[in-house]
Amino acid sequence: MNHLITECNNLLKNQGFDYAFCGGHAIDLYLGKETRPHGDIDISAFWEDRNKIIAFMQSQGWIVYEAMGGGVVHLITDTADQKLIKLNIFCVREGCPFFHAELVENDMYRCDIEHVEQTSLDYIEFLLNKRDDSHFIYSRNKDVRLELDKAILKNRNIRYLAPELVLLYKSIDLIRVENQQDFNATLPHLTADSKLWLKNALQTSFPDGYEWIDRIQEN
Repeated sequence: MNHLITECNNLLKNQGFDYAFCGGHAIDLYLGKETRPHGDIDISAFWEDRNKIIAFMQSQGWIVYEAMGGGVVHLITDTADQKLIKLNIFCVREGCPFFHAELVENDMYRCDIEHVEQTSLDYIEFLLNKRDDSHFIYSRNKDVRLELDKAILKNRNIRYLAPELVLLYKSIDLIRVENQQDFNATLPHLTADSKLWLKNALQTSFPDGYEWIDRIQEN
């Protein structure tokens, strides 16, 4: 297991908010092996815990930004002063080599994140999702839902987002080669229920068709 998963889990556990690894690290946790180098750590959490997460990370010495869109981020110095526009929170340690932020004005920064392998626990991106009493709600389409007990799985008590959800999020950006790699690595290992859910979710998200749908049906 990648040492960053263990280090990050040790940092976040027992802090009073729910979280699960997502992105490529979630695929590795599902498959039980490291499948490729990873650019960064992505953590799925829930919107209602936003302020708790920010306050905790700041208490541990992390610099916290919220995404504004268009490559702009807002430096959060007070949880009462947030823009609340996007679902992404970027937490950075001083000296992180691949995160660059240049001040524009009034705590607004132009942000650039290099796509290189992360080797130290100096960057965590939180993706804040929504849920109801029993379902995880896909942020891009509230009609796409997965039961919470199926949405969040465990590998040795480390929580991670179910692979079908991870792949659904990755489906929006096939320009990134690693997203296709993750689909290729994971598809043969998905359960029949997971394949069916992913196929239906993709059909809802891409009503004009999508190449992964055919691959799922063929597998």
